[in-house]
Amino acid sequence: MKKIALTLSVLGLVSAASIAQAALVNTGDLTASQAKSLVQDKGAIVLATGPGLYDRYVANASYCASHEETQRAYVVTKDSNSSLIGYTCVVENRDN
Repeated sequence: MKKIALTLSVLGLVSAASIAQAALVNTGDLTASQAKSLVQDKGAIVLATGPGLYDRYVANASYCASHEETQRAYVVTKDSNSSLIGYTCVVENRDN
């Protein structure tokens, strides 16, 4: 009985991961305007940028942690090879 429960648990995790992967919107399927609007409307969203590639994009610094700053995010979209869709949160460089 424990073996069955463990097997079902593992299958559930694999299924959940597959569903999450499938739910990612790929920026290559969107126009630049659509991708930018999606980021602005959601505030913060994870978008795929290619097979197995994804990142979190934000509308502004309020969606980043206090020790992070924003960096402009350019992605490939259906109608552009380099479209500004918002920002990513990056750790500030405090070496100076």
